[in-house]
Amino acid sequence: MTISPEKTVTALAAAAQAAPEWAAAGATVRFVLSDPDTEVTLDPQGRTTDDAPTHVLRISWADLLDITSGRRTFMRSVTGRRLSSHGPVMQTFAFGQALAAFGLGR
Repeated sequence: MTISPEKTVTALAAAAQAAPEWAAAGATVRFVLSDPDTEVTLDPQGRTTDDAPTHVLRISWADLLDITSGRRTFMRSVTGRRLSSHGPVMQTFAFGQALAAFGLGR
């Protein structure tokens, strides 16, 4: 499945805005995606922003879809080295768990 960088940004922002878990995590996360190559920073309300991120998450779109659809947990993706994340650890796992509520791959 091919998706444009613009659609990935739109899909991520809409999913974050619809997920109360994302707001509860309170993180500003820069997603550095591959396939398609794009970057977007989302604030705790799920809006795109130019603010400095508290976290940087490097992940492929396919792996992100696996997490958001429930096919793979965030923890399994971390231990399987399918992603790279930089930021405060506890908040990383809070927003990581929130990704499961996105439902992008369903």
